[in-house]
Parts: sequence; structure tokens; C-alpha cells
Amino acid sequence: MKLVHKKNQLSVVGALDRFQLVRKEQFVFPNINEDEVFLDLVKAKNVDTAGLAWLLKLVSYYQSQKKVIAISNVPEQLIALAQLSNVLALLPINESAEV
Repeated sequence: MKLVHKKNQLSVVGALDRFQLVRKEQFVFPNINEDEVFLDLVKAKNVDTAGLAWLLKLVSYYQSQKKVIAISNVPEQLIALAQLSNVLALLPINESAEV
């Protein structure tokens, strides 16, 4: 899994699972100076509960910095996991995003 950062745009590329989320630097998120952060998951694959936990940590990190975050192109697999885990309301999903 790779987190691509360009200004206030973040994009997840690759698998968001326990096999890919193993390096400490994956939990150090880029500094963003703008008030809004946009996270695109169009290239995210194989989301499991570790990926959901990583995503919640990312959202929490930027919210603690008083940033508004919006997630787009959320995979159906992630929506299902978030519903099962009763954390869907914690994810700031952009409602115009395709699911």
C-alpha cells in the first residue's frame, strides 16, 4: 500500500490489508497546510479490518488537526466492513462519491 500525497489530495494505491500495513511509516501521515483534506480510494484494493482501522486512524489524525476530511470512491468492501463494525458514521464519506 502506498499513500500518494499532492497538496491537500491523498490517494491510496494498493491493498489496505494486514499484509500491506506492516511498516511504521505507513502510520505517519503527511502534513497538509490547507483546511481540507481529500482522500481518494479509487485505487484501493483488498480492504480488511486492518485497512479500516488504518483509515479511521488517518481520519482521526486530520480531524485532530482541525482539518475537514472527505473520502471519495469508497470500495463496497470497505462500506460493508464499516457497517459490520458499526463505524460507518465515523467515516466522512463524500456523498457524491461513487460506491
